[in-house]
Amino acid sequence: MITYLESSISLSIFLLNLVVPVTLDKRVKGPKTPPAPDLTVFQKEVIFGSMLGDLTAERSQITGNTRLRFYMSSVNKDLIYHLYSIFNSYVKTGPKIINRKLNKLTNLQHTDIYFSTLKYALFNWVDEDFYVKDGNKKIKIVPKDSLNRLTPVSLAYWIMDDGSFNKSKGYLILCTDSYCKEDVLYLISILKTKFNLSAALFSPNQPRVETQDIKIYYRIRINKSSMPSLIELVKPYFISSMLYKLGL
Repeated sequence: MITYLESSISLSIFLLNLVVPVTLDKRVKGPKTPPAPDLTVFQKEVIFGSMLGDLTAERSQITGNTRLRFYMSSVNKDLIYHLYSIFNSYVKTGPKIINRKLNKLTNLQHTDIYFSTLKYALFNWVDEDFYVKDGNKKIKIVPKDSLNRLTPVSLAYWIMDDGSFNKSKGYLILCTDSYCKEDVLYLISILKTKFNLSAALFSPNQPRVETQDIKIYYRIRINKSSMPSLIELVKPYFISSMLYKLGL
């Protein structure tokens, strides 16, 4: 005779066999990146010129996608909002203000403004063309085919991003501090051969003593004689608040 205890044990075993094991995935997936339109020729030109300046491309893995980060002083907020209007189809959050730490020397607090795109495969070319691996870090370079890709539009956005006009001497400086000397010379050759501009290399921190242990950086000077030609070339693509970088 089957006892009550034995019957209860048999029923429990039977019920356990009916349970389907479930594997819990502790990872919480975020929302999918919304689809975005293909880049236009104009958008690619703007990216190319901005990348020659301070625009950065961020890609954490070689198999991952890339986002673009537009970041500059809030003095140039008009340019940031203009760029945002060009790329807002690829952005989730609008421009944001960042307060820097108080400068102890000037006792002033500067602010920056930025926005970033979402990660898209259509931005991967930016990472691939403008960066090379150097150990565990990436170094920004000038693409080898820049002669074919630097257009008046690109040049305009490069100047709006990284240009500086010297009022007393009437020339324009392009701050190419992050590039090696060879890359800067290559950019100068493009300005000369493609746009017929008089440009020269100079180093504002060239040490007077060669033994000084200091990293030398190089910049481009577009000479006063070429400013009328440069203005005619790029002014159509400038926003009004940035015309001061052309001395206007």
